[in-house]
Amino acid sequence: MLAVLCVLGLGLVVVAALGYNDLRQVRSNLSGARDTLQQSIDDPRLLRTSDGRAQVRTQIDAAIASLGSARHRVHHSLPLSVVQVVPGLKTQRAGLLTLVDDAGTAAAGASDLLDQIDSLVSRSQLRDGEVPVDGVRELNRDLVLVADRIRPLVRPTSGLWGPVGDARRKFDEVATSSVRRLDQGAEAVKAATTFLGADGDRRYLIAVENNAEMRDQGSVLQYVVVRFSGRRLVFERNGSVADLALTTPAPTPLPPGTEQVFGPIQPTLLWQSVNASADFPLSGRVMSDMYRQTTGQGVDGVIAVDVPGLAALLRVVGPVATPGHAELVSADNVGQILLHDQYEGVAVDAPQSARRERLGDVTRGVIDRLTGGSFDAVALGRELGDAAQGGHLRLWSQDASEQDVFVRTGLGGAPAASNPDRTFHMAVENGTATKLDYYVKPSVRQEVELTAQGAAVVRTTVSVDNRAPVDAPPSYAFGPDGVTQAKPGDYVAWMLLWGPAGSTQQGSVGESGLELSQHFVPVAAGQHRELTFETVIPHAVRDGHLELRLVPQARAEPVDLQVHLKAPGWHIGGQPTTWQGPWTKIFSLRWSASR
Repeated sequence: MLAVLCVLGLGLVVVAALGYNDLRQVRSNLSGARDTLQQSIDDPRLLRTSDGRAQVRTQIDAAIASLGSARHRVHHSLPLSVVQVVPGLKTQRAGLLTLVDDAGTAAAGASDLLDQIDSLVSRSQLRDGEVPVDGVRELNRDLVLVADRIRPLVRPTSGLWGPVGDARRKFDEVATSSVRRLDQGAEAVKAATTFLGADGDRRYLIAVENNAEMRDQGSVLQYVVVRFSGRRLVFERNGSVADLALTTPAPTPLPPGTEQVFGPIQPTLLWQSVNASADFPLSGRVMSDMYRQTTGQGVDGVIAVDVPGLAALLRVVGPVATPGHAELVSADNVGQILLHDQYEGVAVDAPQSARRERLGDVTRGVIDRLTGGSFDAVALGRELGDAAQGGHLRLWSQDASEQDVFVRTGLGGAPAASNPDRTFHMAVENGTATKLDYYVKPSVRQEVELTAQGAAVVRTTVSVDNRAPVDAPPSYAFGPDGVTQAKPGDYVAWMLLWGPAGSTQQGSVGESGLELSQHFVPVAAGQHRELTFETVIPHAVRDGHLELRLVPQARAEPVDLQVHLKAPGWHIGGQPTTWQGPWTKIFSLRWSASR
């Protein structure tokens, strides 16, 4: 009897070992498929071109093949079949099969959506400024269908443990992220159909922002007016904001915190100050009211675009010519030309009208190309979506339902539009009337310490390198500006940190839905200066997680960001405690935290 039990025990050990090996292979197949799909989600730039879409197709086919291998192994593995009679393990096998099938359904949905996009590209060209509204509506329908197909695949992990439970949780995270993006995409596409004139004519003010003189975005120095008439884009006018000078402030009321911090620079009177606040919905309404006051003409919305935003458009339409200049402006040289070359050698007191119009001329050149050629509407939408993620394109609409979508999808909201009690936003604004931001390179370092009581103490160090040449001669770019005491090349960094709603920051006021602290720091040419803000977030651990949402400033070059978490006495998981890289878009850092 003892010998029989020993043999039986040895057999169970062998079966368990073989089953574990099969399970490990299945998990490897699932992980490969998940990583492949995650890569396609995280790098939507691949969808811009036919070659990129072909690459995504190859990735999806590889994921489907990997899932096929996993399904075959589960069904034909003797050890994994034997566990069906073992209490507790039967649930694991069933959960594993369900997970493999769910992953296959998700991959098939991604494949079908790719087919629809390929078909849509061939049928939905932007030709001579005519918006392919029917194709846009079809894309909205396809996004909704795929989201509805994936949504039920997010299932509870109850009863699953070990590798199966871990794989289920990771799949659910990818599926949830995919559904959220699909839903947001569908909402944005639906709002775009009416914003682009599908239900009637629309007129828009395009505020062209100059990243060589920073506010929260680039300073508004030029404008363009367009309309969508009969679903066709039509150019109306462009010029310098000097043509739209106000004699009295626009009637837009400012919130108390905005008035306290930004009121002295007159954001409802001066176009150059209109977007100093981080609240773009407020800035959009102010610009609409300012335009009406100076022209007597209303607009249906505001489109704000800066130089990197123009570069995104130029990647689709190609180089454009501007009056009086032989060199074509392309995606590769637009920053150099508009933020540096056009100021080179310009004296402080030289007439500026002709030079100031060049940024607006590039915008008009892009519009002329859009209204006189044929372009891939999907690629155009993808480029504009990426630009919006970095704050280089923002939309504001008089239509409340459209505006609500723009806020929720990140196309035109304030930093506090999502998770305001966990959101940080930083801006370095130009405290002089110069174009020195081309030479100014900010960086940000955050040290996050989780206390025993569960509060997060966040020390945000903002560094500014002023790379302007030392002893530069007076010029329009370098100054002096005639307002401050700064010498040519000397910068005044207006450092602003918006911390989470409900947090504590020294000297902060409520602004743009967050807590704003500010300091003016002079940074001479060739000099480096730093300033540290301290923020305390009470009850920072929520549902077993610590999360920070980080919203960048839309600069010509992305700010370098480093975040480091220290949590003595806590068990931290989910991702590394240090993150470092270019701050190109809104993102969140999320750690599991337990005692």
